[in-house]
Amino acid sequence: MGSDRLNQWMLRVGLVISAVLLIRFAIDFSTGMKWWLVVPFCLLVMVTLGVGTSNVLSAARSVSVPARRPPLDTKRALLLAAIPLGFLVSSLDCMGLSLQGCSPFCTLVKLAWIPLIALICAFSFLSGRQIWLTAIAAMSFVTLVPHCVCYNPGNAWWIDRVGASPLCYGWGFVVSVVAGGALRKGAHVWPSLLVCLTIIGGATGFFVTHHYFRFPW
Repeated sequence: MGSDRLNQWMLRVGLVISAVLLIRFAIDFSTGMKWWLVVPFCLLVMVTLGVGTSNVLSAARSVSVPARRPPLDTKRALLLAAIPLGFLVSSLDCMGLSLQGCSPFCTLVKLAWIPLIALICAFSFLSGRQIWLTAIAAMSFVTLVPHCVCYNPGNAWWIDRVGASPLCYGWGFVVSVVAGGALRKGAHVWPSLLVCLTIIGGATGFFVTHHYFRFPW
C-alpha cells in the first residue's frame, strides 16, 4: 500500500474516531451546562465534522498526481502549524502550564511527542513529500491511547467504562484530521483553516477560564 493510500485510509478512520469523540463529548457537555455554552459548542462539533467529511470525500474522489514540491505558501504553513498547536492547547486544557500531566503518558505526549509532531510538520512544509503527511497522521493516532484520569464532564463517561479517557488530546487529533484532509489534496483549505483556528482559539479560552477562573468547571 502506497503512502498516499495509507494516509487516505487513516483519514477515514480518523474521521470516524473524531465523530465518536466529539459526539460523546457534546452529549456529556450538554448535561448541566448553560445553553449559551452548549449551543456554540454543538455548532462547532457539527461544522468540524462537516468540513472533515468534505475533506475526506474530496480526497477520495481526487485523482492522485505525481509527487512534487508544492510552493511554500501561507495556507499550507498555517494548516501544518495548526496540528502541533492543536495538540499543545489540548495539553494546556488538561495540565495547564505544568510539565507533569495526570499520567506518565500524558507527560510524554506533551514533552516529547508534540515537539516531534511539530518537527515532522516542518519537514512536510519544506519538502512537500506525501510521506510526511502520512507520518503525521500515524503519529496523531498515538495520542488517542486512553490515559487521562482527570474526572471531569468530558472524561467521566470514558473513565467509568475503560478506566481512562482518550479525550485529553481529542481536539488536537480532530485538528490533525481536518488539516491533514485539506493538505492531502488541497481541498477546502480556507474552511479547514477556519475550523482549526476556531478549535485552537476555543481551547485556549478554555485553558484560561478553567485553570485561572474555574469556569465552566
